[in-house]
This record gives sequence, structure tokens and C-alpha cells, in this order.
Amino acid sequence: MVARNNSVLGLVYALKSGIGLGALPTAIADDQQDLVRVLGPIPELARSWRVLTTADLRNTPRISAFFDFVAAERDALRTILTG
Repeated sequence: MVARNNSVLGLVYALKSGIGLGALPTAIADDQQDLVRVLGPIPELARSWRVLTTADLRNTPRISAFFDFVAAERDALRTILTG
């Protein structure tokens, strides 16, 4: 059987309904208690992450706090986002 989906949430529901195997982002799949990981991370599907803002917002307190948080938690976030 072949299925197409244009959303991660749709893929989650398809997998939960028993459609077969599928690749999900680790951050989403690890939260699904009724799904079982059968393969490790697939290097070809790895993506880099960039956190961007505009120059005029960079130094606002809320954006600055967010960037500080991401920098401080980089290693933990890397595990969540990349498997």
C-alpha cells in the first residue's frame, strides 16, 4: 500500500491506524506512546536548524531571552530535534 500525506500530523494518524512504517521527526515520534521506533535516525533525512529574526527585533527583551535560552540548551535541543 502506498499513501501520500502533506502533513506530519496526517502521517502520525496514518501510522497509528496501522498503515505501516513511516519516518517522523524525533521530537514528534518520541511523544507518541503507541508507536514503536524500529530504526534509528536516518542521516539522509537530517536537517540543519537556524533560528532567525530581523535586525530590529534582535535586541528586544523577549527575542534576546529566547536566543539566550536556545544557546544555553543547545545540546539538549539538538537531541530532541535531530534524534
